[in-house]
Amino acid sequence: MNMVSLDISKRSIGLDSVNVSFLRDEGTQAGKKPFPLVITPRWESSLSFLTTWMEANRAWLDERLLQYGAVLIRGFEIDSGADMQKAMRSFQPKLNNTYRGTSPRNLIPGTEYIFSAAEVPVNYPIAQHLEMSFLPAPPKQLFFGCLQPSQSTGGETALADFRKVYQDLPCDLRQKLLEKGVRYTRTHYKQGARFTYDVASMLSWSELFGTSDKATVERMCAAEGTPVQWTGDDTFVSITQASPYQLHPVTKEPVWFNHIQVFHWTTFTAELWFSWKRTRDWRLLIHCFFVTCFCLIKYGMLGHRMSLHSTFGDGEEISVAEMNKIRHAIHRNMVFSRWEKGDVMLIDNFSTSHGRQPTYDKGRKIVVAWADPMVKTNEFVTNTTAVAIQNEARIVVNESEFVHMENPQERTPPSTLTKEESDVLQEQLSTKNSILQNYGGMNPQDEIFESTILVMKRIVAEAERKSHKKSFSQPSLMHLSQVWES
Repeated sequence: MNMVSLDISKRSIGLDSVNVSFLRDEGTQAGKKPFPLVITPRWESSLSFLTTWMEANRAWLDERLLQYGAVLIRGFEIDSGADMQKAMRSFQPKLNNTYRGTSPRNLIPGTEYIFSAAEVPVNYPIAQHLEMSFLPAPPKQLFFGCLQPSQSTGGETALADFRKVYQDLPCDLRQKLLEKGVRYTRTHYKQGARFTYDVASMLSWSELFGTSDKATVERMCAAEGTPVQWTGDDTFVSITQASPYQLHPVTKEPVWFNHIQVFHWTTFTAELWFSWKRTRDWRLLIHCFFVTCFCLIKYGMLGHRMSLHSTFGDGEEISVAEMNKIRHAIHRNMVFSRWEKGDVMLIDNFSTSHGRQPTYDKGRKIVVAWADPMVKTNEFVTNTTAVAIQNEARIVVNESEFVHMENPQERTPPSTLTKEESDVLQEQLSTKNSILQNYGGMNPQDEIFESTILVMKRIVAEAERKSHKKSFSQPSLMHLSQVWES
């Protein structure tokens, strides 16, 4: 992999003691945005320097996470879970240790917030996902650390930009998912209740919640907004509905935000095949053959369900063909980076996914921590590819679509503005009104006003770029607003 230099001033970094670059793989060579951002030491590589630097430049790192989705910190002295915890708390003081995910994991001794990565067999792939995206409030950020890299092929923690995945989905499938939503069925058995080849059922409900008392589990689920029911053999079942997309809470970009590519019966077969094509490791091909036979018999022929199961929101099964389209959009946006000892990966969990490539090195040791949860919103505005061109003083918009979903739990609170503040706000709204009278008469108090204006600006900028002109005339903008209204 090639390191690509990034020209950035001392002032924008805050310190001149680090190098900032991009880590490229074969995907970025094809013209994609370099990803992730990489920070390496220029002179000092000690843990004490890293913690001081991260604390001093916390705001800058947050901005880079929003921009690029992931930041790789490489070359510093991180040798243990305790070192990882110290580094992460210098960047994100609000770490969280409540885990409601799907994979077994263990707290690292001597730490409060550092866990082992998924404790499932290392030769099983873990599909790309946003951590705990099926919950009402997933972690805001995710942090991985490498204490021992894999010495065999595979073992990478691959990343994907789920903002780009949303854009790359076929339009008809994207619309179908928007209209129907998604449904998750999570089944967790009592600890030791049964032996299973289903990797998805390896985490018992007593391990998930840290208790074997049903009443305690029910109280915890109620507090977290998770529905729960019990079957006759002490089996925990939770069925939830969700939107397949979210607006990023800060940037307001649409994001592919769900777990359906993980909770599908073809997942392990498809991901093993994908990994074999990348590495040509014959062991993966043999493993893929046996897993395929097992899945075809149990799920394809006998109609059994995985412990973690996903469908469209109305219960319709997601077909293999539809799932393959989703995987294709994900796979072509994945990047792969071989771990090095001491690596730390910061991830924006509301835009960038992660997953594990299978390996046969059982000595690989990756640890993970996560930030406090952030409540998802049901508000979603789709802005499908809006392409504008200027042709003989006309602007043509190929596709624009807005869907506004209101969270019924969110209501406008009573005003807390003083009279002076209210007067200032009214003056600003009046100014907007006077401006918009020349551009189609849109109501600035309309719920989608801000989003509409943002997209209109992007369309105008794109049209300006293609026409090589500095600005548009007022009639052109008026025509744009008329197209928008129609």
